[in-house]
Order: sequence, then structure tokens, then C-alpha cells
Amino acid sequence: MPHSVEFLSLPFASHFKLGCIRLNSARTLNALSLEMIEAIFQQLHAWQEDPYVVAVLIEGDGNKGFCAGGNVVDVYRSIAEQNDHGAFSLQYFGREYQLDQLIHEYRKPVICWGHGYVMGGGMGLFMAARYRLVMPSTRLAMPEIKIGLYPDVGASYFLNKLPEHIARFLALTAYQVNATDACELGLATHYLCDEAYSELLDQLAAGILEDNSHEHVAQHIERVLHGFTMSDDLPLLKPELISHEKEIKKVMSGDIVNIHHSLKSFEVDSQSLMSARENFLKGSPLSACLILEQLNWGKGKQLAAVFERETVLSVNVSVHGDFCEGVRALLVDKDQKPVWQHSTVLEVSKESLASYFNPAPTVTELRSCQPN
Repeated sequence: MPHSVEFLSLPFASHFKLGCIRLNSARTLNALSLEMIEAIFQQLHAWQEDPYVVAVLIEGDGNKGFCAGGNVVDVYRSIAEQNDHGAFSLQYFGREYQLDQLIHEYRKPVICWGHGYVMGGGMGLFMAARYRLVMPSTRLAMPEIKIGLYPDVGASYFLNKLPEHIARFLALTAYQVNATDACELGLATHYLCDEAYSELLDQLAAGILEDNSHEHVAQHIERVLHGFTMSDDLPLLKPELISHEKEIKKVMSGDIVNIHHSLKSFEVDSQSLMSARENFLKGSPLSACLILEQLNWGKGKQLAAVFERETVLSVNVSVHGDFCEGVRALLVDKDQKPVWQHSTVLEVSKESLASYFNPAPTVTELRSCQPN
């Protein structure tokens, strides 16, 4: 893992420091490997105890995106080729969710520069940050239905902060949210120009803080960000989700069978919304059922409980669900022809669905062997 993640110390308000985490694997759209996750986790713990590092910036290398997700091919190979019965899957997903939770609960302000593609595991990092910056290039998405998984990395927590029909639509269709919609929905906190990156760092470095208190650090960050969001040069994108909210609400009502029937006949004057419809219809029927079940369960749940349940679900789905077939078809063989376990959501029984939420004896044994 040479240099797949870099750690920098940048100037912040005179003599303080901004810790910078740079995902540095542009070739893979900065997909998160277990080694990257472990390195970031350890560095964040070190910075949390450093009085001179008063805030953290997370960014991704390359012009295509911040992070297109987790390195799920490694999980696939551990199951399909090494037949490890989910040992690596538990290690990978467990540590990824621990990292996401650490960022959610971090004692210092975390800023995430969400340019380009921010998907899957990238959304886990992005949504955990206090300041979530988007720009015209940004496309936020949870595309797990396409690989037989489900929106994880805390999505059962943060998607449930959205209106129910929007949360369902994003989770079931892999729809890519633009910057305007992201801000309107609260997925993002600030809208900047893509070209503002260097100036942002310069302005964060300028000025003087009286002390390193969380309040004063946050005030400085917010003053700087406010200036960028008020720029006359900021190109505003047309909101799409908001403008089609009535139609989306209609097709996302009821249970998964109702949603399936509604999406089959869904027609709007938007290519991206129609592409989202196709993602659902071609995606894993098992995943669709799991997604709705998990979203319904997650309403009102605390973050720790969400990650606990997601860990169990992710291991079960990766070992026994459509995950391996989805990753094979989309990312390994790339034939784009997954053979799902069920041809339609109507075939997924309630008993089968429930089994994915129960820790199997194998998973329970594996978890007992994992380090804290």
C-alpha cells in the first residue's frame, strides 16, 4: 500500500495546524482498502491528542472524485477465491464502520472536500464530517444495489434524516445527487467552486486564533466557508430531486412490492432519474428487500446501534447474499450480467430476509476473535 493515503500538516490560523488526510489512489477513484482504513484510523487518534492540530481535512487525489467506495473486490476475493467464510469481510466492514463512527464523534472539526464522485464508502467518510463541501462536479450516491449489497457505512442513520421518500429513492436506485440538491437536503453543508480549493487552504491558514478551543476553531472555519458560499461566481446547478419530489414520493410509497410496481411504470422527463429507475430494475431483488427492511428499522436508532447491525448484515450479505455475484459481474469479470438469487422482489420470503439480520454462529465466532 505505498502512499495510497497521505497525511499532511498544513498551517491553520497562524501557529496552529490543519491535519490533512489525502486518499491517494486516483487510479481506483480512491477506493478504500483495509490498509488505508487502518492508517487513517490510527492517524486520527494521534491527531486527536495533539493540541496543535485543531481541525482535520479529508480529501481525495485526482480530478474524478473524492472516493468511489470501499475496495469491495478484496472482500469478494476473500470469499470467492480464498473461501474464508467471511473472516476478512468482518475485519474489513468492522474496521470501516469503526472509522466512520470515529469521524462522526471526533472531538475536533472535520472538513470533507467532496469533489467528483462520492459514493458508498466515500459517503461514509463524507457524511461523518461536520463540514461537508460540495461543488459543481460533485455526485453523491449509494450504488450498492448494483453489486448486491445495501447502503451501509451508517446510511441507515444518515439517510433516515431525509424525508422518507427521498431516503428510499437514493438507497434503492443509486441515483447521483448534484450539489444543489445535496445542500437543499442537508447532505452537504456548503457549496463551493471546484477551483476554490487552494484559496480555501490559504484562508484557513490566515488569521489568528486566541486559543485552540473547539468554539473558536469552528468559528474561524465557518467564517471562511461563508465567504465562499456567497461568491457571485458560484455556478448554481438546477435542483432535480427537489423539482421531481412529488413524483418520487408517489413511487416510493408502500412496501417493496408496491415500489417495484410503481418504478416499472415510472416516467419523467429526466435522463438521470430514468437511469436511476433502471438501476433498481436491474439491481439485486434481495438487496432491494434488505434495503427497505434496514431503512425501516433504522428510524430513530442511535449511530452505534446502526453500525452494530450493519456489521452483522454486511458479513451475512457478502457470504450468503448476492454480493459476490454482483461484484463479479460489475467489477471483476465486468460482463454486466449478474445472475441474482431471485428474479424479482416477489420471490424473496420474509423468513429468508430475516435470516440476514441474525448473527450466524460463524459470524459470532469470528467477531469474538476480532481485536477491539
